[in-house]
Amino acid sequence: MIIHESLMELNVTSKNKEEIIKTLARKAVELGRVNDVAGFLQAVLAREELFSTAIGYGIAIPHGKSSYVQEPFIAFAKSQEAFSWDSRTDQEVRLIFLIGVPEEKANDLHLKILANISRGLMNDSYRERLVQAISAAEIVAIFAEMGL
Repeated sequence: MIIHESLMELNVTSKNKEEIIKTLARKAVELGRVNDVAGFLQAVLAREELFSTAIGYGIAIPHGKSSYVQEPFIAFAKSQEAFSWDSRTDQEVRLIFLIGVPEEKANDLHLKILANISRGLMNDSYRERLVQAISAAEIVAIFAEMGL
């Protein structure tokens, strides 16, 4: 399963994107999806430097293709308050989806995951349900409805 309850942080208090990404990446290490947090973070943060992964609608989708990813995953974080994801844009976020994909599977799988998340999150109902969800089990069920 690409999403797992232990890959979630449902009450993020930090307003710092690097700190949030690190928190989610550590969860991926704990679950065995990533074997080197520093190596994976380097790939994700390098991608963040290219341009902001805040996509509007209160959503950010940081992602990385890396040889340190053992198994594809989506980690999820939710903030109770919207905050500025990147000083280069005026986009505020509340919902953060960290995607990790093994480098050798990057092209097809990476694009499929991004497409499924983006398509699902265009639906106001899914976004609102993610904001209102109080348990990881609810989030997993919503992701399943979204085809993830």
